[in-house]
Amino acid sequence: MSTVNVKAQLAEHIAILDLLNRYTDAINQRDWAQLRAVFAQDSVWDMGGPAVGPMAMRFEGNGPIAAGIAASVSTAAMCVQTNHAPVVVVDGGRATARSTIHELFKPTAGGGYNIIGTYYDDLVLDHDGEWRFRERRFRITYVDSETPVPGQVLATFPRTQD
Repeated sequence: MSTVNVKAQLAEHIAILDLLNRYTDAINQRDWAQLRAVFAQDSVWDMGGPAVGPMAMRFEGNGPIAAGIAASVSTAAMCVQTNHAPVVVVDGGRATARSTIHELFKPTAGGGYNIIGTYYDDLVLDHDGEWRFRERRFRITYVDSETPVPGQVLATFPRTQD
């Protein structure tokens, strides 16, 4: 990535970084309306690909994406992900992004996952001037599903300021 691209299109880079953060916040806060809003209408969300077998998921369309992710997260006592080291390249009304994700997932029944992976994103400047995901592909680098996620969940989501 060239710093010229960042300097020349700083506002676009900031808007895309905000989009990445709004996605993560939507997952963490279980804000499914916000999650739907960050995807283009004809978008694709793909987790894992063929290498991860039964853990793989794929949804098409912003409504099915939000509903599918909500179904997989809503039953958990905790699902928190953090977004790291985003790299963004803007090319007019299209962009690509790559970021590392760390996710802790603790089902209400016990057990859990500790996952690290990378999102590979294709983004589009939508008709209303907002950046949205056109395609979001998550590829898992590491998963620990054998060690239960330790600790006690102290907050329920969506969480309000208390």
